Amino acid sequence: MRSFLGRFCCSLMLTVSLGGMSLQAQQTKMMHAADIPMVHMPGTPECFVMAAQQGEPGKEASILKMRGGAGCSVPWHWHPSTEIIMMVSGTARTAIKDDKPIELAAGSFLSVPPKHVMNFACVQECTLFVYTDGPFAIHYVDEAGKEITPDEALKKK
Repeated sequence: MRSFLGRFCCSLMLTVSLGGMSLQAQQTKMMHAADIPMVHMPGTPECFVMAAQQGEPGKEASILKMRGGAGCSVPWHWHPSTEIIMMVSGTARTAIKDDKPIELAAGSFLSVPPKHVMNFACVQECTLFVYTDGPFAIHYVDEAGKEITPDEALKKK
């Protein structure tokens, strides 16, 4: 019985101390999204601005706040990481290649797996948060699905 009690106490102390270290390693992060300036990211449409809320978008998983004006659109493209879209305001329309278009409004949530070709357009000014589970990168494609440069994809028509 004494041996069991000793092992139990050691196990309990180890669990409590490891749990404490784990809590110390994690810190709560609180910020006001309005405090971070929104900027244009090269290689994206001029009408979209964004601000990293967490992470370094080009290097790791991140959360971006994005805003686009009415009619602002991102032509056919894909991302190497999962993209999770959470609409804050406005209305947007998106389509995943070979699926019906989807309308997104405030409160909408959409998860797009890596390498799924899609487009996105703000029907009216829209604000959204985008989470990616890896680096944020955008690869544009033409109607046939062939990769094209951002300049080709974003040229004014």
